[in-house]
Amino acid sequence: MRILITGASGMLGATLVKRWQDKFEVFATDKENFKNSSAKNFMEFDLLSESYDALMNWAKSDTIIHCAAITNVDYCEENPEQAMAVNAESVNKFLKYGSDARLIFISSDSVFPDEIHLASENDLTSPENVYGRSKEVGENYINNASGEHVAIRTTIVGKNINPSYQGFVEWIVNTVQEGKEIILFDDVLFTPITTWHLANEMEWIMKNNISGIIHVSGCEPISKYDFGKKICKGLELDTKLIKKGSMDNIKFNAKRSNDQTMDSGFYHSISNRILPSVAETMDIIVEHFKESAYA
Repeated sequence: MRILITGASGMLGATLVKRWQDKFEVFATDKENFKNSSAKNFMEFDLLSESYDALMNWAKSDTIIHCAAITNVDYCEENPEQAMAVNAESVNKFLKYGSDARLIFISSDSVFPDEIHLASENDLTSPENVYGRSKEVGENYINNASGEHVAIRTTIVGKNINPSYQGFVEWIVNTVQEGKEIILFDDVLFTPITTWHLANEMEWIMKNNISGIIHVSGCEPISKYDFGKKICKGLELDTKLIKKGSMDNIKFNAKRSNDQTMDSGFYHSISNRILPSVAETMDIIVEHFKESAYA
């Protein structure tokens, strides 16, 4: 199978390239590569390009894994046209230029309004911010296209292979390791899944005939505060440096939801696969962070 992975310098994309490099014919793309990248086949490409012909003629892919996105929610709010062009219109262009390739688009819990607990695929979308709207538009392109294309709504956590990037978990770990206090919201719930667990599920999805929108996330809700405490406890860091906070006390440029949880029951019903618990999520995060500490 020939696979094109976009966003190959980002947290999920780089993880997929590393894990799949010896399983499939992997073609990786991003605006730029990074030192120690696992990609054997890499092409620099800007998703704002008018035509995707050069990229598609190079990769000749059977499957496109579209991870690339502008994920900074406040930046999207301040730059709505760019957010829509990268996060949404790129989906339309891949469907147009991708020939017969199957498109698997990474979407987000941000397509839902606040106050829906454990949102399912049957709940109506109504994003609170531009980032969520850009993902919603991308999903609409998937829904309206012919073929077995998929939009995966998920909430990923993990560790960046690319040293230029720092994710949510790294921010927590690095701050506490520096002996600094950190405030995490105890009034924000989410259902995170690690990049490593999600990679396993995506491999199953690639090998099976499903299409449309599916939720693939952790199977248990947890607050951002409890999440941070558990990670620091697992890594034997000072949990006293984790302080409770409320998102209501922070003024962001973009509105966020307090309840970001999703129900992945439909995916379980069609795949018969068990998604990770909070404990399993913590175990694999701790394992990978300890590995890098002794590398």
